[in-house]
Amino acid sequence: MSALQITVDERNDATVIVLDGEIDIATENDFRDAVTSALEQRPGGCVVLDCAGLAFIDSSGLRVLVQSYKAAQEHRCQLRIAAPPERVAKILRVTAIDTRIPVHPTVEAALAAPAA
Repeated sequence: MSALQITVDERNDATVIVLDGEIDIATENDFRDAVTSALEQRPGGCVVLDCAGLAFIDSSGLRVLVQSYKAAQEHRCQLRIAAPPERVAKILRVTAIDTRIPVHPTVEAALAAPAA
C-alpha cells in the first residue's frame, strides 16, 4: 500500500486532486502522474491540489510542485494549492513556492478565486 492516496474529483470547470498521506521519493511519480494527467485533460482550466490530508512533503515532492507549476503555465492552466496543514504550509513558505502557486485556506476558496 502506498504512503500516498490520490483521489481525483472532477468539478464543473476544475479538477481537484485530493492528496492523503506523504509525498516523498517513493510516491513522487504517482503525484507527478496525477497532476500531469489533470493538466493535460484541462488545458486553460483549473487544477486544485487539496492538501488537507497531506502529512508530509519532501524535496522530491517540492520538485514535482515546481515542475507542475511550469507545466500548468504551458497548458495555460491555473494550479492552486488548498488547505495545507501548518507543517506543509510552512515548507511552502520557506521554499517560496507559495509565491508562485497560490495557496488557499479551503478547496472552495481555491475554486472561487479569480484567474491570476
